[in-house]
Amino acid sequence: MDISNHAAQLHAASIVIDPCVQYLIHRSDRTDRSGLTAVALTIPRPGGDMVETWPMVRDFLDVIASEPTFCLGDSTQAIRDAHAQGKLAHIFLSQDTTFVGLDQKNLLVWKQLGLRVLQLTYMEQNYAGGGCLELNDSGLTQFGRVLIRDMEDIGMTLDLTHVGERTFMDAGKAARAPLITSHSNPLVLAPNPRNITDDQIRAVGDSDGVVCVTTWAPLIWDGTPGMPTLDDYMRCLEHTIDLIGIDHVGVSTDSMGTMGAYPKHDLDPDALDYGSISDAFDRLAQPADNNNRQPSDFNGIEDFPLLTQKLVDSGYSDEDIEKLLGENLMRVFEATWKPEFFR
Repeated sequence: MDISNHAAQLHAASIVIDPCVQYLIHRSDRTDRSGLTAVALTIPRPGGDMVETWPMVRDFLDVIASEPTFCLGDSTQAIRDAHAQGKLAHIFLSQDTTFVGLDQKNLLVWKQLGLRVLQLTYMEQNYAGGGCLELNDSGLTQFGRVLIRDMEDIGMTLDLTHVGERTFMDAGKAARAPLITSHSNPLVLAPNPRNITDDQIRAVGDSDGVVCVTTWAPLIWDGTPGMPTLDDYMRCLEHTIDLIGIDHVGVSTDSMGTMGAYPKHDLDPDALDYGSISDAFDRLAQPADNNNRQPSDFNGIEDFPLLTQKLVDSGYSDEDIEKLLGENLMRVFEATWKPEFFR
């Protein structure tokens, strides 16, 4: 797909945020081609404790310190400054809360290290609630309620991606601030346990939050043999917009920042035998093994301008495209992040 002058100029002028990127460890042609203003990078490994997480945060900060065109995205002003200066802002995101420990006051330390977006659970049960692959979703725990309260008090965005449906809805009721899902799609169009129901989508919209529809191929795939395309992605995006309105929708890729950097997963004989959210996809869609799993006509962050072109071709106004690319998330970050350290 060719990029028109209009789409290229719109992309360059916009705040473009990808709220879920994996293992971006250096600047490359891939990051330069993306035109991204900010990426939310998943740092702690799901299920990892505090000790395991320290070196990962250190490495995250080292990557930023080692590249003059990178910066820490710890405020909305830092993100806007990055756009004006041609830099790429790195937002510290976690896909699990286990590393926080059982004292929610630890959040103060993590905030100082840059943490701004915190996902309540991953696939499994943790101290806060149930994940999307739990057979019996426990709902939000008392600790989870306290954690949400303290996240809001000190200034972090609550992310309900990967969260079990009951825990998700409980969290929505407990939260006072706008919510996000950084990479979730409509279950009605792609029947994957990682996707979310229309009621969950509405709950995020009702909070004045943002559902970020992701290009990650298993979550836009309808079960038909073969790789999905950007057209399949657009169906997911448009369904979400129809449900909750353009002001409450964003875009994400859940793709590799640096190709090949994702660590190999060795077989764990003690792992629970419940399979993977991508098992069926891997058997029938048969993507190239590039550890990226993106649509056949889109390869993650490096092709982000193609997404802007697709939005232009679909008839969205420039203002609405700017909202989808990043301004909606910026509104939520402005409402949930707090520059001061203490409450």
